Amino acid sequence: MKDSKRNNRIRLLAKNLNRRRKKQAVQIDLLCNDIINAHRDFLDTVRTLTFTSDFYESLIGTVDIDNLFRSCASMIQKHIPDSNIVFFINEQSRFQSYAFDCNVNQTDEAYRLEQYFTSEVVESIISTNRPCDIDEMLQAGLQINPAILKNSSAITVPIAANGSVTGFILLYKFSGQSFDRRQIRLLCSVRRGLSRAIRACAVTEHPIA
Repeated sequence: MKDSKRNNRIRLLAKNLNRRRKKQAVQIDLLCNDIINAHRDFLDTVRTLTFTSDFYESLIGTVDIDNLFRSCASMIQKHIPDSNIVFFINEQSRFQSYAFDCNVNQTDEAYRLEQYFTSEVVESIISTNRPCDIDEMLQAGLQINPAILKNSSAITVPIAANGSVTGFILLYKFSGQSFDRRQIRLLCSVRRGLSRAIRACAVTEHPIA
């Protein structure tokens, strides 16, 4: 009888010990995941700050709008490779586009997505004042042959500062890989400074009499 009670107590202690160990293992896993996520977030923050710093440094002293966008496209392609880049800007009550191709761009003219952006589509995208994916562009009125959209990925990121939207950046590629949140975050980090730089070029090229 005593042996039976002692064995029951031992089994109960072992069961409680195993339960505690499992609970501690779960807590350790959660803690490790938190540390990994915090480390990843820290690295993303460092990458964003580095990109922002390098991006703005590349624009210092630039007063020509074409050179400005050329420098911007070069910096963006370093961090988001294999992407075609188009800047849509509101210039003197009309929209102007500045396109820069990546090295692996489609040669067929039909694959140049920017040509399908009508003034109505551009205005609709600008009015959202937020990043848009291809589905949101289609909802804005963009009309493209579905065959062209196969294996394609596209995003727009507004160029804006102090609530005033200057235009937006269009990125697209046909590699079958989507743009991720980190890449969108990089572009969003420079949209205010880019908006100011564009306006500074506009003032330089069209000084007030």
